[in-house]
Amino acid sequence: MAVGCGSADNYSVVILGDTHYDALDPEVYHAGYSEADPEREAIHRQEFERNGKMWEGRCKRLVQRARGLVGKDTRYVFQVGDLIQGDTADSTTHARFLDDAINLFKTQLAPDIPFVTVIGNHDFRGKDRARKAYKAYMPARMSQELGQDISSTNYLFRQGPDAFVAINYSSGKLDEIKSLLESARGSRHVFVLIHTPVFPFDEPDIYFWYFLGHKEDKRADERREMRALLASLDAIVLCGHSHTTEFLDWQGDGGRITQMTMSSVWSDEAQAEYKVKASGPDGYPHYAPIFDEYRPGIVDYSLSDAAGSYKLIVSGRRVYVDFYAGDSRDRSERFILR
Repeated sequence: MAVGCGSADNYSVVILGDTHYDALDPEVYHAGYSEADPEREAIHRQEFERNGKMWEGRCKRLVQRARGLVGKDTRYVFQVGDLIQGDTADSTTHARFLDDAINLFKTQLAPDIPFVTVIGNHDFRGKDRARKAYKAYMPARMSQELGQDISSTNYLFRQGPDAFVAINYSSGKLDEIKSLLESARGSRHVFVLIHTPVFPFDEPDIYFWYFLGHKEDKRADERREMRALLASLDAIVLCGHSHTTEFLDWQGDGGRITQMTMSSVWSDEAQAEYKVKASGPDGYPHYAPIFDEYRPGIVDYSLSDAAGSYKLIVSGRRVYVDFYAGDSRDRSERFILR
């Protein structure tokens, strides 16, 4: 497989959404795990079972398909958070979990291409020890992958005229995030890599789990300030979290934000078929007032439960994402981001 050709102006990136990597035997990573709340623990153990079966079968096929998307112009492989399931009993196991997942994806996808991931809620799920393990392991690993000094879970890297800003959605360091975004100003394209969407999404129980979101909208001023900053950069947001394939193009605050939400959690065979369940501005949810704030700016919108792999194609000022549902050989959908 030849990689590394192409130009700084024209290149591709292979992307996996949430992956929730796990082992079939829960004792490999979850030995000794427990929760004070028995109901919460039971739900998590159901997830262990789901993930183990998924990675023993369907997700192996998905990764093999994604490998076929790597071409001579592929510069990176991205993963948009929830790399692993989390829920470990100690920090050593948690760090091993992260390391095993990245090494698996590099080996099976593209050993010679940088693998870039951002923090998801499962990547530090497991009390303070998991967060500490992530912060001790991941900046050093991303430094190795990208060949630059990275000391935070918020960072910037460049590909020719384009800037990529990786954001820790749970970070309280908003000044650091704003500084990185301002450093990207003037780039041809500004890509934002973040686990959670920056728009509220179609999930009645957790629609407020978006960047700076809150059920009572307690961070409304910060949320609107960040939205205006992203719009001023005409940002392209690459995210996950909702386990859906969602495209949203929004204009407002004097600019534009285009968001591509991606999922590689292929938990049901039916997700190998791309079916649109909602589209257009009126297809954006209505069940909470916060959606009404965003709906007037929506230019294009589509939502599907399909999971698979994605290829970001940058050709000058044109930007596309090609989606391959499940392990489909044929492209399921093309999303025009620019």
